[in-house]
Parts: sequence; C-alpha cells; structure tokens
Amino acid sequence: MFKKVQLVEQYIRICAGFPEEALGQPQEIGLAEVATRLFCTLRNATLTLKKLQKQGWLIWQPGRGRGNRSVLTCLLSPADVVLSVAKEIVQKGEIKASRELIDQYQREWPALAEEYSLWMSSQFGLRVTREKENSRVDTLRLFFDHPFQGLDPIHVLLRSQTHLVKHLFDCLIRFDPITKTVEPQLSFYWEVDETGREWTFFLRKGVLFHHGRQLTAEDVCFSFQRLQEERSKHRWLTASILTTVAKDEHVVVITLATPDELFLEALSKEYMSIVPRDYADQMGAQFAQMPVGTGPFRVVRNDDSMLVLEAFQPYFGGRPFLDRIEIWCVPELPEDKKMAKGLDRTQLLLPVTSGEHKLEQDEISWKGLGRQEHCFQYVSFNGAKNGPLRNHAFREWLAGILSPSELCDDLKGMREPVFAWGTTGPFLVHGDELCDDSAEALKTWEEIGYEGEQLQLYTYPDLDHVEDAEWIQAKCKANGVNIKIVYAVPEELAKPAVLEAADLVVDSANVDERSELSLREFLYADALSITHHLNEEQKEAVDQIMRWMGLAKTREERQAFMTRMIELLDEWHTFVPLYSNRVEMLAHPRLSGVSLDAYGWVDFTRVFVKT
Repeated sequence: MFKKVQLVEQYIRICAGFPEEALGQPQEIGLAEVATRLFCTLRNATLTLKKLQKQGWLIWQPGRGRGNRSVLTCLLSPADVVLSVAKEIVQKGEIKASRELIDQYQREWPALAEEYSLWMSSQFGLRVTREKENSRVDTLRLFFDHPFQGLDPIHVLLRSQTHLVKHLFDCLIRFDPITKTVEPQLSFYWEVDETGREWTFFLRKGVLFHHGRQLTAEDVCFSFQRLQEERSKHRWLTASILTTVAKDEHVVVITLATPDELFLEALSKEYMSIVPRDYADQMGAQFAQMPVGTGPFRVVRNDDSMLVLEAFQPYFGGRPFLDRIEIWCVPELPEDKKMAKGLDRTQLLLPVTSGEHKLEQDEISWKGLGRQEHCFQYVSFNGAKNGPLRNHAFREWLAGILSPSELCDDLKGMREPVFAWGTTGPFLVHGDELCDDSAEALKTWEEIGYEGEQLQLYTYPDLDHVEDAEWIQAKCKANGVNIKIVYAVPEELAKPAVLEAADLVVDSANVDERSELSLREFLYADALSITHHLNEEQKEAVDQIMRWMGLAKTREERQAFMTRMIELLDEWHTFVPLYSNRVEMLAHPRLSGVSLDAYGWVDFTRVFVKT
C-alpha cells in the first residue's frame, strides 16, 4: 500500500507542472523534464510513467526519433486520485493510513475532507456478503472516534470499553435489568452458609475460552486475585473478599470478611469478568489489546484502524445472530454536521446526535429508539484539599450559583434533568439567588473564605465536557471566582494524585438498575473524584452508612440507607449533579432485537436482521 501512496505523490508532482486547464489535454513534454519533476533518473522516470499509466491516471506517448517530443495526458485531477486511493486503502482495512493520506492533502484541496467523510459515512450499517460454500455473513459496521486499545476488564475506564467487555467476557452471574435479579452465567448454582460469609459457586462444565481451553475454578480464583492485587481502579468490588479457593475443578469457595447483601450484584459487574490464567500471564500488558474471554464474541483484530469481533461459535449461552462486528476508528465523523446528508440509507443504525435532526421521507418507517441514560454528568468540589473549597460555606455558595437547569437551558443538546438512584433527591435542588449588591458581596467573600485564588477544574477534552467546563468557568467568572480549565485524557484523570490536586472535576457517574451498587461505585471507585474529595470525617460517615446498607436484608432498608447517604452528600455540598443525556437512535424496520440499555448502548448479541 505504501507503493500506491508513493505513486499518488509522483502523479501530483507531474501534474503540478501543468496549468489546471491542461487536465485531460495532451501536453508536449520531454522525458528529462518528467525526471526533473520526479527528482529521479531517466530510467526511473520511464518506469514510473508506465506504472501511472497502468493505474489509468495518465497516458504517456514517448517521442520517436530526433525532434519528436513526447506527449503526456493527465486524465484525473490529483484530488480525485487522492480520494480514490484513500477509498481503496479503506477497503483493505487500513483506516488510519487512509485518514493520514487525506490529512496530507486536505489543505491543498479543502473539499477533499468533506467528500471523504460523506463517502465514509456510507460504509456503515449492515453488510451481507457470501463467503465460502455460499454461506451468508452478516456484518454490522459502526464507527467510533478513537481506537479501543484497552479492553482488559480490570482496567477499563470508559462506558464504551465496558460495553464491549460485556460482549467478550462473562461473569460468574449476570444481572437482569428488567427483573432486577441475579441469574446464572458461568456459575449455574450457588449457596451461602448460615453466617452469610462463605459462598460456594458451581461452574458450568465445558465452557470454552476463545483460545480453546476449558474454564476451570483456578481461572475464577486468578481473576479475582488479579483484580485485588493489580493497580485496578475497581478494587472496591473485592474489598469484602478474604479468600477465593478452588475446591475442585468446577467449584469455587469465596469467603467474605463480613456479610454483604450486595455481593452477588457485585459479582455481575463487568470488572469481575473471568479471564484465562494461562493466556493473561502469557500476554501481560498486551492482554488489553487482544483479550480472550468466554463471551459471545471474540476479538480477531484490534489496532489503530479498527476493532473486529466475530461470533464465538461454541458460546455456551447461544451463538449471536450477527457474524461479525467492525468498529472503525474514524475521528472526524461524529463531529461532522454534514454527515447526515450523506448517510447511505442501506445502513441499519442511525444515531441521532442532536435534537435538530429531522426525519426525511425514507426514514419515516424507521423505528425510533430513545431513553435517558441513568448515568449523569457532575462537578465535584475537593473539600479534602487545603484551600477555599475546604470551607463548607464556599462549597455551598458555589453549588448555589451552578444551576443544573440553567446549564441545560444554555447548552441544550441532549441534556436532561438528573434522576439518579431512583429519586429526584434533595441534592438536585440548589438555590440560584445571588445578591448583586457589591458591599454584600464583599461581606460574603469574607464569610466564605475566598480571596481570589485560581481554582483548577479538571475534565476530559470531549466536546460535552468542554462545553460544561467552559460554562462553569464563565458562570464562576461572572460571580468573581477565577477558574482555570485543565484537560486530561481518561487514563491521566483517573490517577489519584491528579484527582487530589484538582479543585473541581467534571466527570460522569455510572448508574444503572443496580442502584445501591452504583452508589457504592460512585463513592469508592478509585477512578472517580468523590472518594478523593471527601475529608476523613466524611469518609468515616460514608463507610458507616455503606456498611449498614450492605448488611440490610431488604431492598426497602437499603433504599433508606441510600437516601440517607444522598442527603449527607447534599449537606456536605461535595458535588453538583448537572444533567443526564438523552440517547436517541433510528433503526431500520428490518432490524430486530434493538434496545438501549441504561448506558445508552445496544446489546449486539440480541440484534438480528429480518431478510
């Protein structure tokens, strides 16, 4: 492919010597001049002209005899050649190389990038092909704005990564979001002793990992010990586990320090997925790029161009209906507002990215899907750090000026009011009144202990986070508070030292139907700011309430403790929930099994096409 790109460069050099109107017109030129333009010898110039003619880009007629000039006809515009080769590279699966070729020349031909984006958008959706023995292969092709290099269950940070982990791995048990109960998965049966501390799990026999080996109890022990011992941001899930022992090849005994009514739900979290000991040890850090699990799909390719998943034929839970999923890394498409006009209507999934989208006539019959994410965006205040935010009065005042409803009205998009943990909760209501009298304002500064210090707000460089951070910065500036925005990638922002140094953090909380467990994650996950922004007294109070919640036998009792925890967080003014996102999507009428989960994602194992 490098040779083809090199030919593009050589063709552009040759064309650059002719006026624009010469395209398609024969031009007299000597071989020596061609060699000069190509910076090569006469022999290499001849070879290059033959290669370009073979591509159909030009016609070369060498002069015969003394005084007869050669004739060269450039048939295609250089921009068309670049676009054509970029498409060819895409078809070979090299998305990154294709994008680099377009980037190299888009300044010279501004329309090139738009044409490329419109063409790329037509490549997504369902593709049906016939392979060996005329077998049908259903491929769902999607795009995302960055590669999926990190798919190790114990290290994933983003919801997009977590969603894919669910398709590659299994846990001991699964949580049904509809019935809100736990169900068998890798373990078909379990029991607990009278103390509530010793749990025994019986594993399915014959379950295969993607690399061909059968699952054993040793893999379960290894997976949990790995989560406990490695520097994972999700170690909070194993905090109550004392020991994990393989009683025999298919029986695992887990002993807890104290009884925990949320333990079974914790085992269903994607971070608790079971991995093969031999393969994980062999791959080391490379396991995150080419992971192996027992899930319904297996990874066959994962690089800067695309992630490719194939249905795992012997999956114990039943083979998926789709044969293949390709997720192309195309950074420019999600932000391209003109993309919708170029969508190929043969694609079967069309995300609606803003409320401004209007259905065209051929979309009327498409099925509209939509729901509000349970997850929510929030800004946290670091009350554990020396500075003005340690003062409760300042946090209370700051929470009062950051009105979530005003933010939603100003920024619009898919932002909607937060409904977290089954309640609107008192923490969603904050005063918006601020005295405009300057003398009163000076008195207020004195009371809240703010002396004009610059506060650092950390967040991701994603578009919604940028908009939120800039809105907070402007709101604070209008009220006399100096905010500096610092952008960091997820891996950097998940570091405790960074979170502890930040004064404010704009982040999102993972919330689903496992409401009590989601609250526990919000308070204890090492990658989130809350656990780093509470002072020691607050942490002790959190530990006590969450311990009581884990001991509560009924859901009603646990809900009461959850409500008390939310009330305390509101009293402390540790964070302000800003909004939840509404996710909307159009699905082709022939596409079935499509539904959105609490994170706004589609379960690919249920998708099938009626043809």
